[in-house]
Amino acid sequence: MKADLSEESVPDFLERFLGFEDGVITGISIALPRGDRARRTIEVEIQAMDRTTPGDDSPNSRLHGWKLVRIAMRGIDEYRLSESRPYPLQVLTDGLKLGCSEGFFVLDLDPGPDAWSPRAIHDVASSWSKQYVVSERCSFEVLDGPFV
Repeated sequence: MKADLSEESVPDFLERFLGFEDGVITGISIALPRGDRARRTIEVEIQAMDRTTPGDDSPNSRLHGWKLVRIAMRGIDEYRLSESRPYPLQVLTDGLKLGCSEGFFVLDLDPGPDAWSPRAIHDVASSWSKQYVVSERCSFEVLDGPFV
């Protein structure tokens, strides 16, 4: 079941998935229909720990269970996604950040270790991020897998 996010619900969403720290990106899909900004969509699938799911008896899953989370960003205003040897885009070592700025959602997949603001992606001098999506709407869906 998909759930729409609001500026107010973002902190609880991030807390539920432990800020996606050490989450693993297993897929990114981009749809950019011409002439229809509202339907421009980027979906990111991430394997992450879910506080609402009990873990099993394995050493790495005692507290919380792993889930596949699909984050859908709709009405894309801008994005920057790339992968290179110096900047891999699979393990979210610093987690991810999600916030709102000027009426848009900002999803930062490479927030870095320092203090973060959704406005920082546009500050070239101090921004760490090389991976972000800015959109009008944001929703998420929790799936049981498949895990890669």
